[in-house]
Amino acid sequence: MKVTDTNYDKLITYILIAIIAITPLLYFPYVEKGDLYPTGINQYQLIRYDNIYKPKITAVYYLVLLLAVIILLKQYYDKNKINTDLSNISIFLFLTFTILSTIFSKYYFQSIYGRPFRWEGLITYISYVLIFITAGYFIKKLKYLKKIIKYLFISGSIISIYGLIQFYGFDFINRDPLRINWSRSFSTLGNPNFAASYIAIVLSLSLVLYIFSENKEKIYRYGFLSSLFFSFLIATSTRSALIGFLVSTIIFVSIFYKYLKNNFKKVVVIILIFITIFGVMDFGQQFYYSRRVLSLFTDVQTLAISDDDTEVEKIGSKRFVIYKFSIPLLFKNPLLGSGPDTFDKVFPHDEFNKLSEGTGRKIVDKAHNEYLQIGVTLGLPALLFYLLLLYNIYNKGFRALKKVKSKMSDLNIYHAALFMAVVSYTVTALFNISVVTVAPVFWAILGLNIAVSKMEE
Repeated sequence: MKVTDTNYDKLITYILIAIIAITPLLYFPYVEKGDLYPTGINQYQLIRYDNIYKPKITAVYYLVLLLAVIILLKQYYDKNKINTDLSNISIFLFLTFTILSTIFSKYYFQSIYGRPFRWEGLITYISYVLIFITAGYFIKKLKYLKKIIKYLFISGSIISIYGLIQFYGFDFINRDPLRINWSRSFSTLGNPNFAASYIAIVLSLSLVLYIFSENKEKIYRYGFLSSLFFSFLIATSTRSALIGFLVSTIIFVSIFYKYLKNNFKKVVVIILIFITIFGVMDFGQQFYYSRRVLSLFTDVQTLAISDDDTEVEKIGSKRFVIYKFSIPLLFKNPLLGSGPDTFDKVFPHDEFNKLSEGTGRKIVDKAHNEYLQIGVTLGLPALLFYLLLLYNIYNKGFRALKKVKSKMSDLNIYHAALFMAVVSYTVTALFNISVVTVAPVFWAILGLNIAVSKMEE
């Protein structure tokens, strides 16, 4: 086969599928051995073996490199033209400031590679941007988009089933010392909070497709997937992702109230299934999850009426303490930040640990707010261009929701589903962090929002 005869679109689709459907599954049994982490020219630090995060991001690096080669070949032979728009201008400027942040960072090597067990350095950000560009500007047919989402659901199902196995006390993969006694489910994603931000994406996708399904086969398929994903969300016991999912659901209900009313039976069935799942899982854990949900309201009440700073600072697993110390860091180096994934280098740990209960020094390496994290580490211009990108996707997304009301085509429905997935994640990100186990999926979903809007045009 000649290079000029290659179906580049199909190759690009399969590599994107590998990135978002196969790499999240890479989770190896823990073994007692060390890895070398570069800290300078011919200088290394011995770190614990990373069986969760490093395999995933290493696979992403190689796949993105292959993706870049194929895109260059496609551009050379197919003369594919990418028109300038707000999204690609925003992402280009975001990446430019990320590169500048790395070049001028005091913590150069960590800025390039990322902190051990986080790995969100410059190389990773370049990978995210290439995933976004590929999904947004090289997926041009609905059949390829559907294929990507199909395999995302297959991967999400495997992750959810494994997470539910963990929930009921079984785990066939040897855990590392940190996770040996964890009771909350994290599946292959390293942490219950990360697993929840991932499953909120696929749950929002499947639920919208369920609601708009017309034939029985699709109703049963997406109803089953939504139930499975919701079960895993409960198993993670993560409030931030639950908030993200609820916000996207409320937006969806407020816009499609009449349609939901006309399809009352379908809506009631899925609500009853979700209530049953929550009740059974909650009862089996002595109502632990009910208490977690109720604690949201007590936290809000404490924030609203309490005059006790100590009580307020405990809200959200001490997130408010982290925010309190992080916000001033935005103005320490507002133009370029401290460098990608160098939050731990600039956070005032001594002051933070004075407020912490118990013994032992705690290291905070993430802001627990994705937007605050970007502002502190990459600088305010990078944050501005990232928010500009999200603004454009939100703008197109709300327009897509209006289109669905007037014309219920496959294209419009998929755009609505993809947009709801973005809403779930971006709201969750107010209280959660970007991680290499989830972010490649999110950046691909961001890109697919652009792709489907271009298909509509």
